[in-house]
Amino acid sequence: MKKYEEYRGIKSGDEDIDKRVTKTLEQISREPGGSIQRSCGDVHQAKAVYRLLSNKKFKTESVTRVSGEESKKRIEVSGERIVLIVQDSSELDYSHLTIEDMGILGSKKQRGIMLHSAIGVGVGNEIYGLMGQETITREVGSKGKSKTRKNKRIEEKESYKWIKMMEKSEKNIPAGVMGVHVSDREGDIYEYFEKCEKNESKYLCRMRHTYRRTSESKAVSEYMEELTEAGEMTVQIPRDSHTKRKAREAKLTIKFGKTEIMRSKNLKKTSADDYSKLTVYVIYAVEKDAPVNVKEPIRWQLITNIAVQNFDEAVEKIDWYTKRWRIEDFHHTLKNGCSIEKRQASSKEKIEKLIALYSVIAIDILIMTWLARAKPDVSCEILFDDDEWKILYCVAKKTKIPPVSPPTVCEAVRFVAILGGFLNRNSDGDPGVKSIWLGLSKLRTIFFAKQFF
Repeated sequence: MKKYEEYRGIKSGDEDIDKRVTKTLEQISREPGGSIQRSCGDVHQAKAVYRLLSNKKFKTESVTRVSGEESKKRIEVSGERIVLIVQDSSELDYSHLTIEDMGILGSKKQRGIMLHSAIGVGVGNEIYGLMGQETITREVGSKGKSKTRKNKRIEEKESYKWIKMMEKSEKNIPAGVMGVHVSDREGDIYEYFEKCEKNESKYLCRMRHTYRRTSESKAVSEYMEELTEAGEMTVQIPRDSHTKRKAREAKLTIKFGKTEIMRSKNLKKTSADDYSKLTVYVIYAVEKDAPVNVKEPIRWQLITNIAVQNFDEAVEKIDWYTKRWRIEDFHHTLKNGCSIEKRQASSKEKIEKLIALYSVIAIDILIMTWLARAKPDVSCEILFDDDEWKILYCVAKKTKIPPVSPPTVCEAVRFVAILGGFLNRNSDGDPGVKSIWLGLSKLRTIFFAKQFF
């Protein structure tokens, strides 16, 4: 498996700590969903990991920084000139822990951490890595104070996370590459768009506040309804086990246009050069002839500061927006594949360190899944050592004799998925992240047991 030598670059000031971070990542990657003791192989190694978590010299930010640097390198190697920086938040529930400084979540009884992440995604669905990440703790008693929040400056609100993450992730975009910050409806914030405009950053967001006024004194929703239909396109909607959404093909009718949105009068100004209005492009995509059993047919209203002057450019932006699902894959893998919400620790600081470490593993699982689909003929040696791929091959093929040459990435990842329960039928398509993380855990067990025979 991967050796994670690049994480010696966390520069903690203690070489032993840097080595231990690398070793810890290597150990927990062997069995992402298992306990730390199980992943490490024995109680002594597990204790070393917990000592690492307790060490003040080991900082969460150092792991995230190296992750961003590695993402930047992958983008540079790819040669691509556009990278989609997808932001989103996810609640991590630690109600099972008795830690005083945990924040509130969806209900008054839930305690945990809000995780806000940005990942780099290619227009071809490549996963480049984690571009930035932060944890947010909502204070007990803050729930239900929406009226108070309206009177605050953006810097004092939780929604400032979108601006902070935009600026943080920009540092990991290589020179000559256009970064496009992609977000769902939660990112529909005027001050966020305004900051992107000031920083000359690009954004693409699904709208929530369609009641905003245009310079023609119309609501944005009214403006979009009046646009002329430009054409149709088809998108693939992936399966979502969390919402029980089934995979399907959706046919969309497309409208697009250019307008100006006005700054709301009740927004607190942060500086004298705030924009009273912003020039934006809007895209309206509505699902046509949706299946009867679909509860919510697609109705995407997108806003961007990237020029959309023809139908092909509108289709391109919609295709970019569909890549937003990749961060849902990341959170799903982190929660379920890496069991991050089941981790035990005595403080919020230690939990946050575990989140940073397991985020690295979750990204690698996504990269492995993508490699098998996008670069199927590359040697699996980029993922597995000789002993690992040989054992993997022999177990999958039920033979005692491995081949002379290593299998391809596609073959090896499929072998892993089969270990994880993937049936590998002609109708099954490509394996998903769940069968891969389960397969990695089983491979770890087999590899560990092999040492005693």
